[in-house]
Amino acid sequence: MTGAPLPRAHRREAVRVWALIRLAALPAIFLGERLVAHPSPRSDPFVPLMIAATVYALIACVVAFAPRARQLPPQLLATFDLAFIWALTYTSGGPFSQLRYAFFLLPIGAALLLRPPLTAWASLGIVVGYVAIALLYPTEDAADFELTQGLYLVWMGIVAVLLSRLLARRADEVERLAASRGRLVAQALDAEDRERSRLAGALHDEAVQNLLAARHELAAGGDLGFVQQGLDRTIGQLRDAIFDLHPAALDHAGLAAALDAVAEHAGRRAGFGWRVVVEPDATGMHDQLLFSLARELILNVAEHARARSLTVRVRRTPAELVLEVADDGVGLDPERLRDAPLAGHIGLASATERVEALDGLLEIAARPGQGTLVRARIPVTSAEATRRDAGAAADPS
Repeated sequence: MTGAPLPRAHRREAVRVWALIRLAALPAIFLGERLVAHPSPRSDPFVPLMIAATVYALIACVVAFAPRARQLPPQLLATFDLAFIWALTYTSGGPFSQLRYAFFLLPIGAALLLRPPLTAWASLGIVVGYVAIALLYPTEDAADFELTQGLYLVWMGIVAVLLSRLLARRADEVERLAASRGRLVAQALDAEDRERSRLAGALHDEAVQNLLAARHELAAGGDLGFVQQGLDRTIGQLRDAIFDLHPAALDHAGLAAALDAVAEHAGRRAGFGWRVVVEPDATGMHDQLLFSLARELILNVAEHARARSLTVRVRRTPAELVLEVADDGVGLDPERLRDAPLAGHIGLASATERVEALDGLLEIAARPGQGTLVRARIPVTSAEATRRDAGAAADPS
């Protein structure tokens, strides 16, 4: 992983930041050469080199910020930066030049632009470059000073490699999360389409057929009792479909009643007992999210757990809202849990995304054959902020 190229978005941003740093360094480099006394037997090429470095910095900045321009390779930029700093330092006083401080900036640039292995090579090149300048400027009684500067550059190189490693890991994690969320969105859309197809098929094969049979019976002057049975079955099927889409209890009776209705509905279908406990002070802040999470978890239990009992609890601590859904079913295999999103089972992954979006945490404690406990923790500050935003949106004043 550490040897692969940096993600494109991270690399573009790093190139832009370094382009601005490079431009800002030019005035300091020029003033340092002009205002500070230094040995000048080799300073004739400094001005042409300074002009070339300025042109290079301007071109690199324009390319970095051009929306559709192809970005210059970071390795090439790092090579040019080191070459110009080396040449400018050499022509403005050697190891005692004020430009030597730019050598300490280069490892940071390498950490921004490159992966850790290349950062290490660039840092080594920076140390070798300064040592080469020191050897080309033999000065009496300067060995201690030059050695100290070289050791500082080694230290900066180590810092740069560690920084590059940290940045690379974070960039990889951001890209992994972005890819994961992209897959979740696509899978959620597929799941929505499948659910719509399932609902349409169920209504067509059951409710519509019952109504057609009842109409046929009425047209033929048949048994009204048979017609009544068909209409009753149709009403039950439509109620189930409406409940699957959105239980009205959440809007009219509150979170506790809605969760109890979902648990009862799932328990009747899957054959398990249920218990729902919702503390009064835990309601009113994040009811829709808590209901959505709990329903997803309850349906998972009904479909996969083969449980005999289910417990749903919502409580509040001083710092957070806590939702717990526990069952005594077959439990979860950790490997199957990790691979579930790849197989299209996105319920728990989607729940995790929604909780983490509020700086919360979703914990899963499960062992095969010993049941499962899923606990969602949502910071109270996030819940209260959401409630305030909702209240402000609803208040026309």
